Amino acid sequence: MSYRYRVTLKPLEPFFFGGEFTFGADDSRKESSRYAATSTEFPQQTAVLGMLRKTMLIQNGNLTMHRKGEWVESFGKGKFSQNHEDAKKLVGVEAFSYEKSADLGVIESISPLFIQEENEYFIANAKDDTFEVKEIEGSMSIGKSRQKVFVFEGYDAKESNRVEYISKCKNKKNFSDFFKIVETVGIKKAKAGETEEDGFFRKKSYVPTKDACFTFILTLSEAISWKSTIVSLGADQSSFMLSIEKSESDFETLFQNIYEAKKLSRVVLSSETLLSKEAYEATDFILGERQVYRQLINSRKGKKSKRYYLLKRGSVLYTQNIETLEK
Repeated sequence: MSYRYRVTLKPLEPFFFGGEFTFGADDSRKESSRYAATSTEFPQQTAVLGMLRKTMLIQNGNLTMHRKGEWVESFGKGKFSQNHEDAKKLVGVEAFSYEKSADLGVIESISPLFIQEENEYFIANAKDDTFEVKEIEGSMSIGKSRQKVFVFEGYDAKESNRVEYISKCKNKKNFSDFFKIVETVGIKKAKAGETEEDGFFRKKSYVPTKDACFTFILTLSEAISWKSTIVSLGADQSSFMLSIEKSESDFETLFQNIYEAKKLSRVVLSSETLLSKEAYEATDFILGERQVYRQLINSRKGKKSKRYYLLKRGSVLYTQNIETLEK
């Protein structure tokens, strides 16, 4: 049996969600650092998963909090520890991976994140919201195959302005209606007091404009009893008020029939999505943008996973075989 909960994360201060390219040198800039960085709109799902696991361990009494760190108490390798066994059963021991399924304990699934303002829920609006994709006569050559040709009917690159988020009541808003940018400019200094060569920075964080917060549906294999608590999330370990309550609806039910039907069969992505080779082959046309994704696999050494390219939320996949694509 599964148990569903609606989890809300209300920002208590400016927050900064990091991505692949923030400050410092990286694969694309090995000799110089970036001095400017803007928070992503949503935290990565791996950050949400890590926050959830830690919170569950704390609330269940499995995690030891100490000024020198936090850990799950055990009696050493090869020795039995009930606390350690309880912790493994609760949240698992494996890290998230795109390459294989992972043991996440009682966590069955985390839905795509969406925005809540008062009692209204908003998800990414389809990128083809205000126009139709129309097939025209003729074909084009891509590699060894010939493909159909599509145009955007009613789309003007200069005039068209898509609204980013939509609710079931068909209210449409942009991210700036929920969260506004807060800019920070500063200089980092070394311990000796000298200015570091790459210490100048310009950072753009976000704060809620009204009562906006992030929400998601959490599905567990066992019932839990949680209290509201303050959690840390993001590159600056910003504070969020986490609240959890039982949910009668899953994510699909909450946003059922939210997108209007179009002439061509399509799938609208409600979260950043990694497409398989089979999914790409099942599409005739994609209207969307890519987003780079990497995760830390060893925080002590700063080792990251390989780079993945996800399609951004709101992207649209058109197909003549909707069943194959959905599968």
